[in-house]
Amino acid sequence: MNPTLAPTAEAPTHDYTAPLRVWHWGNAVLVSGQLLTILFQRVIVNARSAVPEFQATMSREHIVLSEKQARSLTHIISERIWEWHIYIGLTLAAFWLLRVGLELRGPSELRFSARLLEVARRYRLAPAADKGDASQALFAKSTYALFYAFLTVMVGTGLILTYHNDVALFDQWEHTAEEIHNVTMYLILSFFVVHLVGVVWAEVTKDRGLISRMVGGR
Repeated sequence: MNPTLAPTAEAPTHDYTAPLRVWHWGNAVLVSGQLLTILFQRVIVNARSAVPEFQATMSREHIVLSEKQARSLTHIISERIWEWHIYIGLTLAAFWLLRVGLELRGPSELRFSARLLEVARRYRLAPAADKGDASQALFAKSTYALFYAFLTVMVGTGLILTYHNDVALFDQWEHTAEEIHNVTMYLILSFFVVHLVGVVWAEVTKDRGLISRMVGGR
């Protein structure tokens, strides 16, 4: 006889309360903003490639810029973009702190760990015929756990890079933190791609209404 899978009201896995939805979409906007600043900095407004463009533009106005002067101008643009990166990063750190607070002190319906344990319980108790669906749900929740780990590393290393001039210990860690920060950025970007594909796939197959629940709740 298969054990009965009674739904757990204290740790729902498919309904999303207002604080979770606010955190989800706010966090998505902030992370996207961070990735956009990197895109602008390294691709769209690349300081090295912009030097000849500055010189050519100014020459049409009969103003001759040396390479050093043109680099100074591109440096100003680069610094402005990094300022936005830092501001968004500090806001992201505040959102991360809010999520940790909800995880530690919030009710079970706001705690990711409770949802993960509930999905793991359903997988463990699922009959053989339902094992496939239960394993997919467990895999999906596990990828979220990876995202939270990536986000924690991103926030931690970002704070080290932001305040390395103010904290001696942070200054010693700057180079290592920068390398880890850059690698984590690509991991989060990869998660975004996998997450979007997974959400669309779930929406059009076995979990219709997933996007609606993430926008409107139940």
